[in-house]
Amino acid sequence: MFKIILPIIIILLVGCSSDHSALSASKSKDFYAPIQEKQRVKNKYLAYSHRITVTVTKKELPNVFKSVLDTCSEDSEFKCLVMHSEQSGGEYSYGSIRLRVTPKGISKYKSLVSDSGEVVQQSTSAEDLTDSVLDTEKRLEMLNSYQSKLKELEKNPNINIDSLIKVTSEMSEVQTQIEYSQGQKAKLYQRVSMDVLNISLQTQKNETFVSPIGEALSKFGEDFAEGIAVFITAAAYLIPWLLVVALLIWIVRYLWARGKRRENS
Repeated sequence: MFKIILPIIIILLVGCSSDHSALSASKSKDFYAPIQEKQRVKNKYLAYSHRITVTVTKKELPNVFKSVLDTCSEDSEFKCLVMHSEQSGGEYSYGSIRLRVTPKGISKYKSLVSDSGEVVQQSTSAEDLTDSVLDTEKRLEMLNSYQSKLKELEKNPNINIDSLIKVTSEMSEVQTQIEYSQGQKAKLYQRVSMDVLNISLQTQKNETFVSPIGEALSKFGEDFAEGIAVFITAAAYLIPWLLVVALLIWIVRYLWARGKRRENS
């Protein structure tokens, strides 16, 4: 009976292992890139944000974190910019990086981190900025048209001083609005032309069976010193109270003994 069951168990284990490998491999591929390209053809005002979470070893996390930052800082092809970076050690070490990069560079940085560990999650979202872009362009067009009319009015030889002052003041206000709208337009176009990639690097609490033992041993000296410190602090609080309690006990016993002597006399 055992000889029949054993091959079945081995086949099931191999099958599970193959399925897991296929799942990990599928997660490491960027399936969103072709979809993103097709959508950009339909709508050129989509702003994309990507997220990828990768599990790496505690030992490799600082190297992967530094590799992403160094690659981005030296990247001129995809105009990579580091918008945020954070790294934390300890029991649950992690790293967080937010990049701004051209759409064609997203797969490069996804591959950079996915090759260093196991991809556990990735997603892509798009924000439609069509209305914002068109409204800003329309506002700029109206402001420029209004500014042209004010310039023509300013050149009128029959304009009086009061009107000239009002026209000059209005032109200054319009110029301020034009500059602000141009800045808004530049931000919108940058958001459309540059994607955002959020990279999360995480580690497992216990990577191996003996890792908790090794971690405990590495912290033994620190924990021992903290234990002594806690004991000394507790003693500093307890000693005055012990003295007070001892004094009260002595007083009670003294009064009790004095009362006994009076009863005997």
